[in-house]
Amino acid sequence: MNLGKYIFGTREEYFDKMDDDTRKRQYLVYNLLTLMFFVLVTISFIAGLIYGLIIFNSWIISIFVGLFLGFVAFILLLLMLFLNMISNDKKLKDETMKLTDSLKKYNTEDLSSLSDVNAIRIVQEQKMKLRNGVWGTETNNFHFSDVIKTFIKVSLLLILSLVVANGLELFMFSSKINESLSIIKNSPKLAELNQIANLKATKSEHITYQESMAEWTLLMLNENPNETFKLINSYSTLQIMEVLNNCIGTTKIVLDILFTLLFLTPLIILKKSKEYAGGAFLREVSLSDISVTYYFHLLSQKKCQEIKKVIETKYNYNSFIKN
Repeated sequence: MNLGKYIFGTREEYFDKMDDDTRKRQYLVYNLLTLMFFVLVTISFIAGLIYGLIIFNSWIISIFVGLFLGFVAFILLLLMLFLNMISNDKKLKDETMKLTDSLKKYNTEDLSSLSDVNAIRIVQEQKMKLRNGVWGTETNNFHFSDVIKTFIKVSLLLILSLVVANGLELFMFSSKINESLSIIKNSPKLAELNQIANLKATKSEHITYQESMAEWTLLMLNENPNETFKLINSYSTLQIMEVLNNCIGTTKIVLDILFTLLFLTPLIILKKSKEYAGGAFLREVSLSDISVTYYFHLLSQKKCQEIKKVIETKYNYNSFIKN
């Protein structure tokens, strides 16, 4: 089953040109890539749902937040994957680089009698020469622009992975966070400072920073009957994140690293794996692109020659040429 066609446009016509073993292997690797893509988008949606429950305490709004984050992840991951779907076959790259020179020979040939069938035959012959050639991958030459592009890609994925990681960590450790928030809420010191702040407020006296923070903390922790808590017992996201960091400590760093690696994995395997960058599917896509270029160049040259003959017949063509 070709799942890749629903996301990456891996059309069956490209796989039909491969032998059975290669086709099965390419189906497998692109199906795995598609499943990985759907998993990342799904956990992004779940993370958005969790953020919505914490910030808005409403299931309806939370669903929209989840859909928004899932959509952002879908577009960003799709963009990153497409930008890295490039064949690294050396022969194809060389042919693409000198494609203009290869097509120059048709500029001087008489193509007026060239039919579409003959044009397709010429293209297929060129395509078969490339397909039957010796394939080999190449190590990309260093260029500073590659560093900038890679930095931008990795940075965007890091931001997305950390956003998703924090959301899922809040859900995973919600019970522990609520226990810590309950301890803070029932703190005698906090209650005492809040009481002093309320007393000073009635007398219009100056309230210290600690008293003000105690008042704000209890305000965030006391449940409003009109807006009940849905997941974590606090209305302050910053307060929740601070408690999360204090609760799980280094475990959070480990989880953040794991989520980062999870999001970077598709990018890495597309760039380094021989089944993708050096695989048969991207090779066939490249061959198809080169063939289309050849075909339309032949047709365009034929049309140019026909127009030139019409001009030469009806007008003094030499008068248009500057000496």
